[in-house]
Amino acid sequence: MPHPASAVAVPRKHRGLDEAIHAIPAAWFRPDPAVYWFDLLGSAALAWIALVLAVATEGWQRAAVLLVAIAALYRAALFIHEITHRAGRELPGFRLAWNVLVGVPLLLPSFLYEGVHTDHHRQSCYGTPVDPEYIPFGKKSPLLMLAALAGSLLAPLALAVRFGILAPISWAIPAVRRLVISRCSALVINHRYVRRARIDTAGRVQEAAACLVFWISLGLWWSGRLPTAALWCWAIASAAVSGVNAVRTLAAHRYDRDSGEVSMTDQLLDSCTIAAEGSVWSRVSNACRVLAAPVGLRYHALHHWIPSLPYHNLGRAHRVLVSTLRSNAPYHSTIEPGFVPPLRDLLRRSRTAARQRSAPQ
Repeated sequence: MPHPASAVAVPRKHRGLDEAIHAIPAAWFRPDPAVYWFDLLGSAALAWIALVLAVATEGWQRAAVLLVAIAALYRAALFIHEITHRAGRELPGFRLAWNVLVGVPLLLPSFLYEGVHTDHHRQSCYGTPVDPEYIPFGKKSPLLMLAALAGSLLAPLALAVRFGILAPISWAIPAVRRLVISRCSALVINHRYVRRARIDTAGRVQEAAACLVFWISLGLWWSGRLPTAALWCWAIASAAVSGVNAVRTLAAHRYDRDSGEVSMTDQLLDSCTIAAEGSVWSRVSNACRVLAAPVGLRYHALHHWIPSLPYHNLGRAHRVLVSTLRSNAPYHSTIEPGFVPPLRDLLRRSRTAARQRSAPQ
């Protein structure tokens, strides 16, 4: 394995950050299969058990266990991010297991993210119209953010249409197939994004499996073997997972860029890490942040700088950087004490931009 520092190119004026990265042990760049498997299996088991209990109960009990299901399902679903950054040989069978346990049942197979998320990390794509996960919200009207959040709640419906209706039609009509692959086969917030990566054999199998799940579920419901409550609980849980993730995504970047290739330092400074440490209250609130941004996603700036770091080592790598870097190092400016400050700042900049556009010239 190459030295960790070889994964990044650091401008000379920020050589101190390069030196700090040298302090991260090479062993931390290797994923621990036991951590991944235990976390995934535990989260998925808790999610589906809680969802079954939600279907079987009513009233406040249903609401309570549904909240548990949402939290566990959210954590399990976000492993799709790790799958895109891990080579199959590092975690044999993990992608298949995730799709069987989480991706396909949620109509969220991993091919929707694989070959797509990597464009978000490319220096030539980041913050431009060809970035699938970036819109310059800080320069747009706040209504655009509200529309994005509202649209995220409709994700279960969109996925049902994608796999239950568009998929089988596209298999029969080549022109529809090309459209479905390019415009309906990527998890994005930037809906101008056009998928360039082909869908491989594994992706086509995932697509067919998701289609089967849709029609089998519909058939079981139609025949009375699947209660309507099961569909509602699935839809509510899926929409909640999508909605929470949309809010988390808004706190992941500054969203000020709209053109031009950026350096890795610029990409770092445009990203946020949510990590407050020290006091007892900070440690308690960190537990809440883990629920809101699980699987290491609260260390988003660090992840953009060193995307090869496994999620379970991001926290201690962050602490190494904080303790090693000088006080004026750019990494410190990416750290936020919680989700509210970056969200409030984004809304403030968006409102300012809207007022400036509406002001008479």
